[in-house]
Amino acid sequence: MLKADSWTFQLVPEGVERVRMLRIRRRTVLGIAAGIAVLAIAGLVGLAFATGQAARQLQILRLRTENRLLASSVEALDERAGALDEALDDLAVREERFRLLAGLPLVDPEIQEVGVGGPAPIDNEREEFFRLRPDLAQETYGTRYELDRMLRRAKLLEAGLAEAEDSLSFSYEALLARPSIWPVAGQEAFLSSGFARSRLHPLLLKRRPHLGLDISSPRGAPVVATARGTVITVGKEAAAGRVVEIDHGFGYVTRYAHLSEWKVRKGQQVERGEVIGLVGKSGLANGPHVHYEIHLEGRPVNPYRYLLERHTIGSAD
Repeated sequence: MLKADSWTFQLVPEGVERVRMLRIRRRTVLGIAAGIAVLAIAGLVGLAFATGQAARQLQILRLRTENRLLASSVEALDERAGALDEALDDLAVREERFRLLAGLPLVDPEIQEVGVGGPAPIDNEREEFFRLRPDLAQETYGTRYELDRMLRRAKLLEAGLAEAEDSLSFSYEALLARPSIWPVAGQEAFLSSGFARSRLHPLLLKRRPHLGLDISSPRGAPVVATARGTVITVGKEAAAGRVVEIDHGFGYVTRYAHLSEWKVRKGQQVERGEVIGLVGKSGLANGPHVHYEIHLEGRPVNPYRYLLERHTIGSAD
């Protein structure tokens, strides 16, 4: 079937008897159609380009906003890191004081620096960040480095303070266990006989070691524990009469003899200054007094050296 080379249109205007003829070639119609198609495609391409440009502009605007917020956050974080570093400086001063109080050596200054050695490893993300925003990247990773350093420093200070706390706790317990006060309450008590490796016994009239202090006082005066501890002996002995012994830990044991009464029982926990008995003259004694001994690691030591309040022999002051 042959295709027409042209088309003829009859145009009959309304109210006019004359008919007009319009002949359009097929080639012309195809050209017009092709032009319309080209214009439509160009319009679609332009619309797509315009839409893509708008999306890209929105993306750029969003990225700029994110970068601005990120830079602001890094700056604020850097300021807080500076404040944290100052707080760590104050904490380091206190840590030094605690270590001095605990009798511990100070931490070496080079160790306190706690450097984070070497540059950070280079990866694609870090390299891209430095390429796009070298200033922000440098500030960001610099802040990260400082935070890592301060975290290590905080852990070091925490360990140092824990060590000082343990040492101070041990020292505090040792201090509580050290016999250090006058064992007889009351202003009338006085030291009547001191510690001696050889002394003439007033009743036996023989020279014997006197491994403690004799503290004279009116009968019935309170006798107190000279440190915190556990009562290990409540009993009678021929020469010492009524006796109380207290184990204070850390190698210390105290002994109180010639009591008239006991005020504690075996196994009881007592505090420094707590009444454990009353002054008497049970056993071999020529008058009311307390014979007071301190044993360190099983050996008798001179109690006078442990007294915080010293008394002269024969003085009631």
